[in-house]
Amino acid sequence: MATMTPYDWLLARRTVSLGLALSTLVFAVMIGTDDASSTLAGRIGRLAALVSLAGGGGAFIATEQARSRGEMRALGASGVPPVKASLGAIVGGAAVGAVGPVLALVHRVDLTPLFPRVPASSLTWVSRGDSWFDAARGIVVRAGGELSLVAPEANGAIVEAPVPRWATAFALVLAAVAFPLWATAPSGALRRSAVGLAVAAASVAVFHLVAADRVSALLLVIPPSALLLDASSLHRRASWR
Repeated sequence: MATMTPYDWLLARRTVSLGLALSTLVFAVMIGTDDASSTLAGRIGRLAALVSLAGGGGAFIATEQARSRGEMRALGASGVPPVKASLGAIVGGAAVGAVGPVLALVHRVDLTPLFPRVPASSLTWVSRGDSWFDAARGIVVRAGGELSLVAPEANGAIVEAPVPRWATAFALVLAAVAFPLWATAPSGALRRSAVGLAVAAASVAVFHLVAADRVSALLLVIPPSALLLDASSLHRRASWR
């Protein structure tokens, strides 16, 4: 098991400071751009999903600063593997990202903004002959445009599936480790951009599919797992050089 050196702790502190600053910036932008109907609990829920990205960004900036100062080169010349040289940044970034799953497990935090669904009220209309019937409200719209009220049906209301809180928290645990590990790995800009875009697209797709109840919530782990695999490949390749 790798032990943390004083330099590792220094790099970790730099990363935590940068990660918290980025998290604050993300939250400020979120407040400034959200519509009036957004709630504080919903904003914190979205922050829970983005804080691992802030941790990875902090790890990336701290590592690049260390490389520009020659710190990584000096450690490499003394025989320290690249992944060990950036251990402090990885630990610091993971510490910032760990806030995400903690927030996700707080029941007062609203995770529904992460799983966009069609409002239930728009799904209660059913066609019956030449009329449309809202079973939840007991409203009938006939072909000629006439409106009438009837007794609502108790089973007409659609109950939305609960938010997969535990599966989301587990995916965010993986993301908390994956982002700083991937961000600190030596990689070309083209590959980093391609992998980053692919993981972002996969994340959006999986969250929407889970929200639509098309796939299992366990598939939320696919994007961070893919990032972990790419990070492991990059660090392994760097150690062979």
